[in-house]
Amino acid sequence: MNKIEEIKILLDPIAKISSIEIVDIQYVKENGVWILRIFIDKDGGVTISDCENISNVFGVILDESNVLKNSYYILEISSPGLNRVLKKKESFKRFIGSVVRIQTFELINNQRNFLGKLLDFKNNKLKIDDVTNGIVGIKFLNIKKANVVTDHSI
Repeated sequence: MNKIEEIKILLDPIAKISSIEIVDIQYVKENGVWILRIFIDKDGGVTISDCENISNVFGVILDESNVLKNSYYILEISSPGLNRVLKKKESFKRFIGSVVRIQTFELINNQRNFLGKLLDFKNNKLKIDDVTNGIVGIKFLNIKKANVVTDHSI
């Protein structure tokens, strides 16, 4: 199990109690300093106050746990933003009707990058109306990277 999975397992129950969804976790070293970025969301959107409150709660839990022991790190809590990352099956279902950008591990119709309206998500497969190839089916396990796109002209 890697650090990100350990952090997620530790913090998910607290997030659920707080009616917060952990959208993404990044643990990266930048300029010699470890940064733990946690992107959160909730129905109606996340406020600065939500980020501050969750930062305080998560900070205490992380400091008391052994997950990041002997590590100096900076904790950053923020909303996923308008072009939010899509990782969970539930997120794909939630954003049906939105324009998405998807990168796949394997080629589909000689392409790996797709942009278009997310039409459906069923049986671990999504359908997208891609600007290049029309309606394309993509298996969930074939998705390398995906995000909602708000700055589009489709």
